[in-house]
Amino acid sequence: MLPLNLEQIYELFKIEQLLGFVLIGLINAGVMLLVSYKFFQIVQQCGYNGDEYLKWLVNKDNVSTTRLSMLCLLSILGFVLTNMALSVIEHSLISYTGFLVSLIFMIIYLNGERKHKSKLPLVITKRMIRLFVTFVILVVVLSLLLIIGINLIAIPFKNHLLSNFRYAILCICPLLVPYLVLLAYYINEPFERANNRKYINRCKQKLLERPNLIKIGITGSFAKTSVKEILNTILSVKYKVLATPNSYNTPLGIAKTVKRLDDSHEVFIAEMGARHIGDIKELTHLVNPNIAVVTGVTYQHVETFKFFENIAKTKFEIIENMDGGKAVFSADNKASIDMYKKCKLEKTLAGVQKNKFSSVYASDIVTSENGCTFTLNMQNSKIETSTCLIGKHNVSNICLAVAVAEYLGLSESQIAEGISKIKPIKHRLEIIKNDNGVTIIDDSYNANVEGIKCALDALKAFEGKKYIVTPGLVELGFLEGEENYKLGVSMAEVVDVAILVGRSRALRIREGLLSQGVKENNIVMVKDLAEAKEELKKLLKSGDVVLFENDLPDKYI
Repeated sequence: MLPLNLEQIYELFKIEQLLGFVLIGLINAGVMLLVSYKFFQIVQQCGYNGDEYLKWLVNKDNVSTTRLSMLCLLSILGFVLTNMALSVIEHSLISYTGFLVSLIFMIIYLNGERKHKSKLPLVITKRMIRLFVTFVILVVVLSLLLIIGINLIAIPFKNHLLSNFRYAILCICPLLVPYLVLLAYYINEPFERANNRKYINRCKQKLLERPNLIKIGITGSFAKTSVKEILNTILSVKYKVLATPNSYNTPLGIAKTVKRLDDSHEVFIAEMGARHIGDIKELTHLVNPNIAVVTGVTYQHVETFKFFENIAKTKFEIIENMDGGKAVFSADNKASIDMYKKCKLEKTLAGVQKNKFSSVYASDIVTSENGCTFTLNMQNSKIETSTCLIGKHNVSNICLAVAVAEYLGLSESQIAEGISKIKPIKHRLEIIKNDNGVTIIDDSYNANVEGIKCALDALKAFEGKKYIVTPGLVELGFLEGEENYKLGVSMAEVVDVAILVGRSRALRIREGLLSQGVKENNIVMVKDLAEAKEELKKLLKSGDVVLFENDLPDKYI
C-alpha cells in the first residue's frame, strides 16, 4: 500500500480547498433538487405521510427509481470514459471534466421527466420549502463527505491514472435522491407535527368560543363531498354557512377552513375522512359536531384498515364521541343501517329506500341524462322536485341533506328552493358537452366500489355509443384484484369500448370484460391518461358518451 502524505492531507483541508468542495456540494445539491421533483411531488400526494411514500417507493410497479438507476449508470460510464480519454493531459482540472458528460445525461433525463405531465403538480407550500432546505443540506453534507473521503483515499495515487476518476462517485447521488427525500421528511417531522398541532389547537379553541354555532360532521366511505356540497347549498337558503372546501377532510384541512370562520357564520360543515382507526375520533373531538351524517360504508381504504369491520368501526367513532345531538344515516347502505340500530343519539334514516324509521325518502324517481325528477317525502309534506345531478345515488344524497335541513327548521319552500339551486359537483358525474357533439361524464375523483356502480348505473340513462376511461380501483388491499375483475364484469353490461389505463389493475378489469364476451378490439390498453385522450380522438364521433372514472394521481402511476 502506498504511504499517506501528511502534507498532502494538510493541503486537502486548507480553507480555499474546502470552499471549493462546498461549492461543488452546492452545485450538486442544486442539480439533485431538480432530480427530486417527482419524489417531493409524491410525498405531497401521500399527505406528507412517510410510510405511504416508502410504500410507493418500493412498489414493484414504480419505474422512477429504475430511471434514476439508468441515469447513474450512464453518468458514471460517461465520466470514466471522458477522463480516461483525457488522461494524457496532465492538469488538475482533468479530474472534473467527466462532470460535463454526466451533466448532458442529466439534462436528457430532466427533459424526459418534463414531458411526463403531472396530474397533480407539486404545490410550493411553506412546509415544502422547509423540506427543500433540509434536503439541500443533506445533499451538501453527503457531497462533502464523499469528496473528502475519496480525496483522502486518492492521496497515495495522486500521480496515478486512478486519481482522475475519483469524483465519479458523485454520479451515484441521483440514486440516493428518493431516500434523501425520505430522510429529510423524517428529520422535519417532529417540528411539522408540533407546528400542525399549534394550528389544530387554535382551531379547536375558535370553535369552542362559538357555542351557538351549528356544527355538522359528514363521514362515510363515499359521497362525503357530494352530500356536503348539496347540504351547503340547501342550508344557505336560510343560514350563513362555512364548509370545508374540496376534500379538506383532515385535522389540518379543517383547521385551515376554520381560520375563515367569522361571527356572521351560523353553520359550519366539516367533511371527515379516515385512513386509520381513530382518525374520525380525532376529528370529532376537534369539531365537536351537533349533527352527524353517515353516508355509508364500503371497502374503500381497506388497504390501511385491513378489515371491513375496522372501516365501519372508524366511521361510527363520530357517533361514539359526540356530546348529544342528531345523527342522520343513509337508508341505502346496510352498514349505515346497522349503525343506526346501534346509535343512542336522536337519529333518523334518509335515502331512496323507504324505511319505517325514515324521516325523508324519495319515490317516483325518473333518471335521464339531464338529471332526475322525484317526489321528496318528508315527515309532514311532499315535494315534487327535480335536480340536474345525474344518477339515482344523487337523489339519496339529497335525501340525507334534506333530513338535516328539516331538522334545522327549513320550511318546505326553502328546501325546494335549495334543491333547485344545486349545481353539478366538480369531477363527480359532472356533465360536459364538447363542441364535437360528444358528452363527457367527469367522475374522475377517487372512485370507490360503491361510487363506480353508481356511475355505471347513471351511464345507462344516456343514448349513443358508450366509452369508459379508467385505471381501476385502488387502496383495496387483498381485494384489489377481485374487485377490479368484478368491475370489468359490471362494465361489460354497459359500455361499448373500454380504455384501460396502466397495467396491473387494468389487466384484471380486462379479464372481467373478456369473461363476459367483450371483444378484444373493444378493449384498449394505454399507459397514461394522455395516451387515452389520443385514442379517444381517433374513436369518438358526435353523439358518443365518455365516462372518465377515477383519474388517479401520479403516486399510482
